[in-house]
Amino acid sequence: MGTLDKIANNIVKKADTKEEVRLRNYWQDSAVAAGVRLLAVGLEDVGLEDFLAGGFFSGEVVVDIDESCYKALGFRKMNLLSLGPALLAKVARDAMSKGKAANIKNDLKGNGFQNGGLLVVASGGSKVLYEYRQENPADHAPNSDILQALNLSADPAVSSPTPETLAMECTDVCAMPSKK
Repeated sequence: MGTLDKIANNIVKKADTKEEVRLRNYWQDSAVAAGVRLLAVGLEDVGLEDFLAGGFFSGEVVVDIDESCYKALGFRKMNLLSLGPALLAKVARDAMSKGKAANIKNDLKGNGFQNGGLLVVASGGSKVLYEYRQENPADHAPNSDILQALNLSADPAVSSPTPETLAMECTDVCAMPSKK
């Protein structure tokens, strides 16, 4: 079973309308700007309003109601023993410092144990172009890897969408770990 087959029929809830839809609708629907559609799949409603109001993500946001996407994709769920060292790791300390410098408050609410990831999905859901899994709650996929999967350049002067790029769709199933 392919990666997308594992999650295609999972039900997610739209953050804006609260409508429940199948996840596959997002890669089958081709209404995208510049050939790329961003979708964040969060794992709970806790902190969702603050996340949306804070403008931390410019794409569409849905909630994985029962964490079925996270489970099906095998995204790591940490426990008390693994969370401590992960939070003390340099990548986590750097992320906390960066958040503090940007005046991003942490209210420690929600499920902070669930790691996420990122999928870049070809338009129509024909294949996964790039897959990334968090090992630490502060990990994020390198932007250069995402741009490469989409055949885009980091230099806006060089990035002109090709017909192949326009046919692609980026479905981001990475959700920032919820605040605990």
